[in-house]
Amino acid sequence: MVTAQRTAGSLRFFALLGMQTVGAAIMYWNVAPLYRQAIAAPTSLQVELETSISPLLAIALIQGGYWISRRTRPPLPQFTNFLLGQFILFVARMGFVLPTSIFGLVFITQNPGYQIPAFRYGVILVSLFSLYCYVQELERLGAFLSQRQEPDRREKGVK
Repeated sequence: MVTAQRTAGSLRFFALLGMQTVGAAIMYWNVAPLYRQAIAAPTSLQVELETSISPLLAIALIQGGYWISRRTRPPLPQFTNFLLGQFILFVARMGFVLPTSIFGLVFITQNPGYQIPAFRYGVILVSLFSLYCYVQELERLGAFLSQRQEPDRREKGVK
């Protein structure tokens, strides 16, 4: 009974993480080309309605999956694998390079020829926060998978 509940909880964790991963993939798929275009020629950047809607969908997926996971606290998987955990931690760190670059471009550099409407500033901030939440979830999983499971001392008869 407990194992079935634990398995269902782990499946729920991976479903919510999958939801966030789909949102992050949508975000990166749409934002990376815009970022390259903004770096190459900031004044010629054209953002269409289609590229405005997909970040909102991505934000909804990431935030929905993240906050549901925070609220319900589904159990993490039962296995550990140091190498897999380290790889997930690496992906999490690399996954935040693009958002950090976007933050620098939009809020620190502030190229005079590059104008963004106020609404887009809000979408950019919420998008960056969403990717931060996703990276936090990946780091939580990676750290858990990387830890060594010590046998319970009571099982060995040690007091």
